[in-house]
Parts: sequence; structure tokens; C-alpha cells
Amino acid sequence: MAALSKNEIERYSRQILLRGIAAQLKLKETRALVVGAGGLGATILPLLASAGIGSITVYDGDTVERSNLGRQHIFRENDIGNNKALSAARVLRDLNPHIEVVAQAHNFTESDAPALAHTDIIFEGSDSLAAKFLLNDLACRLRKTLFIAALGAAQGHAMLVAGNACYRCVFDEITEGELPNCATEGILSTAPAVIGAAVAHAGIEYLLHPDYETKFWIFEKNHCRKVAVRKRQNCKNHAA
Repeated sequence: MAALSKNEIERYSRQILLRGIAAQLKLKETRALVVGAGGLGATILPLLASAGIGSITVYDGDTVERSNLGRQHIFRENDIGNNKALSAARVLRDLNPHIEVVAQAHNFTESDAPALAHTDIIFEGSDSLAAKFLLNDLACRLRKTLFIAALGAAQGHAMLVAGNACYRCVFDEITEGELPNCATEGILSTAPAVIGAAVAHAGIEYLLHPDYETKFWIFEKNHCRKVAVRKRQNCKNHAA
């Protein structure tokens, strides 16, 4: 088992005070894969890095645009035109030099599935329904823990795929155009941070205290609620 350096113990001292050395070592040994470094990923990524997740791989093929800067807080003016995954990785390495960060400057596709074999937890925060279904199906097949999140002007949601039900049990009958999309609907700059932080927090809690019950959170403007999700009878996926 890897050990914590003196600097790491000082850096994570408040978490260690709450959860202990063993919990912090577990985070250090965790390998996370994050799909999307945009509105949601821009909050999820630095929180995972700050918490001490030992290895983070981020996928994103988009470039930073000026319209991103209002809500994607890890980017700056001088990042405009640069790849999001590469820019995010640079920020994370600067934020926490004790972790490994790998940038994949392209969108996650089925050809990237082998990367999941060495992944402990997955976070999907892209604006693509096809990507969400792909990660859902792969996570179910490989029995990997997956958090999927999406957001729009009036509502956002997040789902933990680790139990009996999966993302298709809720959204299998909708089309790409029906998924909330801040690019077409608009969004307050604070909304992605609220949902992203909730997902990162839930992910850290899950790693330290695994709970295989399927969870689905709905964020509606000024409040959040959690609802139970049952497996759809004709769903062919079998989550871990």
C-alpha cells in the first residue's frame, strides 16, 4: 500500500481528522476517469484532485471558448482555443502535485473502453446523450461504478449507476434533443458548480463507504431531491 508523505498528511489533514489515514490512502489509490471537462467536469475535476484522488484521466475533444469562462471556472482567458482536457490537466497538476493526471484530448468513444479495466470510478458529465448511454452500458457490462450528470436551464440531474437500475431504465426512450442542454437553453453560471460539487461529493462518499443502491438526484432551480429508481423489466444491462 502506498504511504502518505509529510506534505500530503498536512494537505489532507482536515479529511484525515474526519475519516482517518486509511480513508485518505484509499483515495490516493483510486483511479478515476472523467468524461467531459466542461460545465460539470470543470467543478468535478478540481474537487477530485483536491480530495486526493491518486490518478485522474480526463477525456474531452472540445476547445475552450470565451462563452465557457462564465461557468467553467478552471479555465482562463489564455486557455481560449486550447483543448479542454489538456488545459484542465495542467490546472489539476498545479492544484495538487501529489496526483497523476492524464489528459485525453478527444471525446470518449467505444475504442477507449479498454481504459475502464483499470478504473475504479467513472464520472460522465458531457453534453452527449450517446456518450452517457455508452458509458452506462460499458459500466454495467464491466461492473464499474459510474456517476452520470446532466444540466439545463431549469433542471439538472445526477445518477449513480452501481445497483440494479441503470441510466437506460430512466432515459432509454428520449432523444438527444430532449436532454437538457445549456448551450441552447442558457444557464446561470452557478448551476454547473452546484451539481458538479454534489456529484464529486457523492463520488468521494461512495469510495469511502460503498452503497450499491441506485440513486438519482434531481436539481430543480432552488432545491434538490432524491428519488428511487427501479430497474425497467426489459432492461438488458446488469449493473454491479
